[in-house]
Amino acid sequence: MDKPISDLWSQHNYIQYILTGKKAFHTPDLSLLFKAGDALFVKKGACITEKFFEETLCIITFFIPDTYLQSFMRNNSALKASLHSSGPSKGSVIPLHVNDFMYNYIESVIPYFYSENKPSETLLELKFCELLITILTDPDNLDLQVYLQQISNPEYDPFQQVMEANCLYNLSLEDYAKMLNLSLSSFKRHFVAVYKTSPGHWLQTQKLNHAYKLLLNTNKPITEISFESGFENSTHFSHLFKKRFGASPLHYRKVETS
Repeated sequence: MDKPISDLWSQHNYIQYILTGKKAFHTPDLSLLFKAGDALFVKKGACITEKFFEETLCIITFFIPDTYLQSFMRNNSALKASLHSSGPSKGSVIPLHVNDFMYNYIESVIPYFYSENKPSETLLELKFCELLITILTDPDNLDLQVYLQQISNPEYDPFQQVMEANCLYNLSLEDYAKMLNLSLSSFKRHFVAVYKTSPGHWLQTQKLNHAYKLLLNTNKPITEISFESGFENSTHFSHLFKKRFGASPLHYRKVETS
């Protein structure tokens, strides 16, 4: 059986529509539960997902590279002109409002998955453009509109946003490089230029600082704090924590909260 909670990451954005069952997404800032009939947009990067096994989970997923979204926004200037500049969307998971048009769209594409004849690439792209237009013309999907406006800006540089949104997950440097469409060597050079330190040192510092806050401000067990802070195992986490703060996580919590 699959683990109920696990790290999940993608080098592409994606839209999901829940057909049956339910699924939770957890980020450092919030937790969101989605059930049948719900839809969401997930920015490229990582999050913690939680599955529930009392009902079969069935999801339609559309993976979308940044480059496609940028091209789509350029080619649909009317949509771009209608967007409001209320600041960038910071959350990595954006709930989508499902109106009648979007529901009917989902119903129209389900037969494609059961057809013996594969639909043409041209038809599939037209149908996908229909989905994006349906979502973006719904005023209740302003958060996604703002995000697409942001990434379609010619001056948009995703480097810091991607790093700071995903630093608390158990990802390799190769994973970060893929998300940013860079070679590993280019990623390392760019990182040092931006943060003035090595990626390994910076990532470890972010994770330990987050673990420190959870340790003092929550009653979560050490194993859970370790997982939520992006460490591969709690033993390794405890070793690094003691090296940084001078005491094991459990002992540090007892002293600081007594």
